[in-house]
Amino acid sequence: MYDPLVHDFPSSQQPHARSYWQAHTATNFPNAATALPERTDIVVIGAGYTGLNAALELAKHYQQNVVLVDANQLGWGCSTRNAGFAMPGTGRLSLADWQKRCGAATAQAIYNEYQAAFARLEAHLQACPQQLEVQRGGYLKVAHRLQAVPALQRSLEQLQQFEPDARWLDSSQTQQRVNTPQAYGAIHYPNSFGLNPLLLTASLARQCQQAGVTLVEGAAVMHWERHEQRHRLHTSKGKITAAKVVVATNGYTSNQLHPSLQGRTLPVLSSVIVTRPLTSDERRSIGLQGNELVMDTRVLKYYYRLLPDGRLLFGGRGAIRGKDAQHPRYARHLLEALAGTFPSLQALAKTPVDYYWSGWISVALDNYPRIYSPADSIYTSMGYCGSGVTFSQLAGQRLAQLTMGEKLPELPFYQSPLAKFPLPSLRRLGQWGFYQLARWRRL
Repeated sequence: MYDPLVHDFPSSQQPHARSYWQAHTATNFPNAATALPERTDIVVIGAGYTGLNAALELAKHYQQNVVLVDANQLGWGCSTRNAGFAMPGTGRLSLADWQKRCGAATAQAIYNEYQAAFARLEAHLQACPQQLEVQRGGYLKVAHRLQAVPALQRSLEQLQQFEPDARWLDSSQTQQRVNTPQAYGAIHYPNSFGLNPLLLTASLARQCQQAGVTLVEGAAVMHWERHEQRHRLHTSKGKITAAKVVVATNGYTSNQLHPSLQGRTLPVLSSVIVTRPLTSDERRSIGLQGNELVMDTRVLKYYYRLLPDGRLLFGGRGAIRGKDAQHPRYARHLLEALAGTFPSLQALAKTPVDYYWSGWISVALDNYPRIYSPADSIYTSMGYCGSGVTFSQLAGQRLAQLTMGEKLPELPFYQSPLAKFPLPSLRRLGQWGFYQLARWRRL
């Protein structure tokens, strides 16, 4: 598997991940261009949520000539591999964390940004004939052990300043929604929902083409140089020059793509399994509502949801290195975690899952993303820490605004660069140690 810390760029002609979404989704992607133009106003690298939203905004509202390139197919990276959790927030910092750091006014403004991201996502939903197969029912953040309850209750008290409809479920109420021994209480976020990430990618791609964006697949950026005050990108499909470049590759950003981005994020694998369709008895035994999203309070979180056809999606952290991503032990680890969460499904842990896949997320050193310019006429957004389905819709818009010289809101996301990891060559070693500590302490 492509590894951003090992490979200089993703090789082209790679198929999509063998995911549930790819196997069960009927959708129409626009036809990509057969040739790479030689010149354009702006090149956007990466045809995922961020890149597609940025390209759409640049073409539709700023009338720019935009070429969007991807090393493989449209949405080949995380945008078609995620679990489809549309939630308020991004990164790993809660609104309570932001209030403590920056005060109530800034926390309120950040909450407003999250709502703007939801509004943009809703517009994309309306542009999709299948309505993104949306499942509205909210999101449960579940205390996975008794010791996690007090902190979760405190976070709700502060959250309700911004989202008064969020409410506490005690242990009994939580067990009625999720029948697991690993649930001691939960916060219910009513405005979150599940969606089909592949349908969202296709909807965005169609909107981009209608706005005049040139979509080019199989164009991995292999070399980048400056030429006569312009950027010249050498790709696997030819050369292109542009006045500005938008980097929207997030967790798939090679450490060698551009010097200004080296060592600024940690690509982390997140893995997902999808079971066979559960029987009616199995569904009753786990108590899980068919339209609710669930995530626990572990540092290395597990997250799960029932899909429209009755299958159970269950995800968590995977391998550390790309070359290990498909090793069977990581699928087994998720199956064991699933059985620990739902003991009534022990039999599932003894049979192969129908689907197992992995993808890279981008973790920022200080736990929240940035939209900024790392070098002259280069612009980027990355570091969502695995919570980007909703926020990346707005991030793409903000990234386009920044590219066109507009001032962004006075919020932490937009006012500083991504912090560089100390001793970046040792990122993987540090990640391994962190994983071992978290699992040993059951955090």
